[in-house]
Amino acid sequence: MFSKFSRTDIIYAKKFSENYENNEIIRFYDDNLKDMYMHNFTFIKKSVCKDNFRKIIFDELEKRKVENAKFLRIEFNFSIEDDFINNLPVTPKVTKYDYMYINPQMCDYLTGNEECNLTKALSEKVLNDGIEVDILANQLAMGSEFARKRIYRKSEVYKQHNSNLDLYVCDYNGISIGKCEFMLNNDIAKIEDFDIIKNYQRKGFGTSVIKHLLEEAKNQCIEFVYLITDSGDSAKEMYKKCGFKKAGEKTELFFDLS
Repeated sequence: MFSKFSRTDIIYAKKFSENYENNEIIRFYDDNLKDMYMHNFTFIKKSVCKDNFRKIIFDELEKRKVENAKFLRIEFNFSIEDDFINNLPVTPKVTKYDYMYINPQMCDYLTGNEECNLTKALSEKVLNDGIEVDILANQLAMGSEFARKRIYRKSEVYKQHNSNLDLYVCDYNGISIGKCEFMLNNDIAKIEDFDIIKNYQRKGFGTSVIKHLLEEAKNQCIEFVYLITDSGDSAKEMYKKCGFKKAGEKTELFFDLS
């Protein structure tokens, strides 16, 4: 199950990035938005010995320095001792993420705010509403200019007719108050970039979005729906209350090269 989630994550990343792959790594890069952390990173595909791990880090650091890059971001799904990471030549910021999953049948047990409507962004109007609510939700953390560049870059993928990645927009009383991505991959579905505007949080809207997406997954005969959270994700308790369970972990190393 966890391996299916990891493979789905790779498929998701490839929608926004070009990539180079060998036996040990996949290197993702987005020339359209080089400062976008989630589109420019190196994924270590499988557990390696410490010497190989150190070599991968050295090689990726050197490559990024030659490119005059401002950062190096590494992801992997296996365990490495904290002491080993802290003794690398450049000390990274370490973030742990949880893969959380749920059976779509759980939609039958969820109740949310019935005044919430969730619409797939198939029209230009709904897409534009989703873009604006994304900027509003992220501009404080990212800055409004980068938040705008980011969502316009992502919207290029939403518009592709053959894409299995969709943007959904949450409305309340005619006001767009949230959005999320939903991607189908065979019998797995991924929820990503889920935001409810701060003033509307803790009012049942997030649960309503989850319920709607689980119903969609159930109708598509999806086995599991998953998402990824970190310790700072304010919605993590909501996911647990909805019935999400932990399936595994991902580690991110972020090297500031600026």
